[in-house]
Amino acid sequence: RGDSRKGLPWNSPQGGSNTTFSETRSNYVAAMDAVTKLKEIAAMDLGGKADDYDIGDETVFAKADPSKSMTYAAAAQRAVELGGKYSGKEVPDNINPETREAVEVIAGTGLVGVAKDTLERTGTPPAICVGFMRIELDTETGKYRILDYVGVSDCGTVVHPMGLATQIRGGAVHGIGMASLEKTVYDPQNGLPANVGLYQCKPPSYLDMPVEMDWDAVNIADPQNPVGARGTGEPVMGAAASALLCAISDALGGHMFNRAPVTTDMILNALNGQDRLYKPLRINSQ
Repeated sequence: RGDSRKGLPWNSPQGGSNTTFSETRSNYVAAMDAVTKLKEIAAMDLGGKADDYDIGDETVFAKADPSKSMTYAAAAQRAVELGGKYSGKEVPDNINPETREAVEVIAGTGLVGVAKDTLERTGTPPAICVGFMRIELDTETGKYRILDYVGVSDCGTVVHPMGLATQIRGGAVHGIGMASLEKTVYDPQNGLPANVGLYQCKPPSYLDMPVEMDWDAVNIADPQNPVGARGTGEPVMGAAASALLCAISDALGGHMFNRAPVTTDMILNALNGQDRLYKPLRINSQ
């Protein structure tokens, strides 16, 4: 959430794997409001209608005669002189109260673009992801080694390739921990956690990860986002966790544990036809 004292508007929090989808939409509508005001100011000062103008190279120019133009700086100065909606002295009625307060901080300092996201929203903001994993499982010890992993995200238009690669690989680390290591044990009498430290509930380290971790993206634009993007944060965790659990199941001839994390003792019991040590809800099922 924004800090209205610093002129930052209200927006959705960064969570739920919809950050890219939501933030790009809100930034887009605010930017388009600013563009509309730039064109209207140019039409006031240079003649014609707002639709006669376009923007580029930090100028507003007439489509028919690009030499007829004004810089963004000049347009911003005119916005201050004009006041009203152009300088942020007036804002749309449907604006969130926090955004209204934020605009008050910067009103009168230049051209202010402010708008609420009213674009169509019936799609799926988070991405759809799939993971592929290959492991080597020792049937005598129950231990396994992850040989390689690739995660693929259908996240719409790829906004930042390096950031997406980091999300897919980093999410895989979380997923592997959920599927194999991070066992939270609760006291059956009072429900309090019995292991409360990282040494008791181990997250993955470099030694638990495959040397080869690759990524890819479908890169087809989402029709309900102005830049075609969707979020991808959490689905990549589930993709890696599912890939590991399925790989373990495949190595055990199709045995399904139907819970997570799957630990070495559980694998050994399955290999030797022994009953499970853990009853339902005795350990945390992620």
